[in-house]
Amino acid sequence: MLDSPINSNDLFLSVFKLDVEMAGSQELPAHCQKTSKRRVETRTVVIAGLMLAMFSLVGWLYLTQTSQLTVTGYRIQELQQRKALLQEENAQLEAEIAEMESASRLMARARAMGFQPPQRVTYVPVPNYPVRAEAASVARDQRAAPADYGAEASSALARWWAGLVAQFDAWLQAPP
Repeated sequence: MLDSPINSNDLFLSVFKLDVEMAGSQELPAHCQKTSKRRVETRTVVIAGLMLAMFSLVGWLYLTQTSQLTVTGYRIQELQQRKALLQEENAQLEAEIAEMESASRLMARARAMGFQPPQRVTYVPVPNYPVRAEAASVARDQRAAPADYGAEASSALARWWAGLVAQFDAWLQAPP
């Protein structure tokens, strides 16, 4: 510490000298240089951090999308396999239905159950019942069918079935 008091003029002159000396040299004082470096370093760190976060986000989005695409691909493959199995099962069931609906099998099963071909066929007319032309022609054919059910039994059964389906279809389409 100084023993003598500091004169305000002396203080002004010493600050002025310092300013003049600094103006002559192009370098900044040490305390200013450190602050300047810290600002640059802080800005660089912030920019680098933001870029790292951005690249991380893009990478995460890419990985998420790729994994979802893979899962969807596996799901499609599983569904295609299931579809193939169901188509195969459907074909087997259609073959079984065709076998069960064959006229010869139905006739044999009916005989085994004790049924016999009818001796006489009687049709009951229903007033105001709409009938299509196809169903009427099938019914006429059935009335005119011979009593011998040998070779023509399967075709007669097919015609009967077609007529029954046609009548049912006409019934469904009739207005209430």
